[in-house]
Amino acid sequence: MIQFLVLGACIYGAYALFGAGDEDAGEYVIVVDEARVDGFITAWQGRMNRPPTQQELDGMIDQFLKEEILYREASAMGLGENDPITRRRLAQKLEFLTRDIARLKEPTEGELEQYFADNIDLYREPDLITFTQVFFDPDKRDETTLTDAEAALVILRERGEPDGDVKDIGDRFMLQSYYPQKSELDIRRNFGAGFSGPVMQLEAGKWHGPVLSGYGVHLVYVYSLQPAPEPVFADVQERVFEDWQTKQQDDFNAAYFEGLKNRYEIIVNTEKPATLSDVAADAEADIEANAIEAEPAS
Repeated sequence: MIQFLVLGACIYGAYALFGAGDEDAGEYVIVVDEARVDGFITAWQGRMNRPPTQQELDGMIDQFLKEEILYREASAMGLGENDPITRRRLAQKLEFLTRDIARLKEPTEGELEQYFADNIDLYREPDLITFTQVFFDPDKRDETTLTDAEAALVILRERGEPDGDVKDIGDRFMLQSYYPQKSELDIRRNFGAGFSGPVMQLEAGKWHGPVLSGYGVHLVYVYSLQPAPEPVFADVQERVFEDWQTKQQDDFNAAYFEGLKNRYEIIVNTEKPATLSDVAADAEADIEANAIEAEPAS
């Protein structure tokens, strides 16, 4: 370990002494201008709600100089090469920069309205359903679960609209029986997509079932299903602008990347590298072939 440390120190020392000539002297100039100092002060005020003292400002400048010097030396020594974290951060930084450029674009007259019309379903409020459910537990009833539910459905349809608690018809259930004014997403969170999708398609004013969920079997009475009104552009104009702007950023980034990509010759090696299992299989095949060749003729 000591030898390794000494050797590393010698390499870094040699680089510091002989690695750069006079032509690189400009790279050893660090300017902390007024704009950067103002940036330090603004950032400090944002965090502390007060301007920094002179000592605190000097500390920020010293920290910046330390980071800048270490960054330049590390870059010159190629320490960031083939580093996936460094590569990813630089790629993200460039992508964020291009997204900021795209944000400067403003929509033309009528462009937001057209985007709203093309994506109107994004701004539609959800339909709301009010229903009651009765649960039949397959862990308790086993093979008779469906037949018990179908028999109960006949009784419930004769009763008509439930006028009280109907839990006595089925089994105990951890969730409630009555659900007023719920969206499909609300129902999905409680019962799962396999239940919420079919329930939103049921006719109001009657009992339905059996309807399956991850819990078991349900009978469902739908009181009402209120379709959402058509969205109005003026009510969601701010959301439309944000969505349109995000779309512009994505399109700009995609076009920018394609432009950069076209400048490169890209070679993809699709040859599958040999794995240990492949090597073992080949070796076993060679052994078998040699054994066959070595067998005496009959």
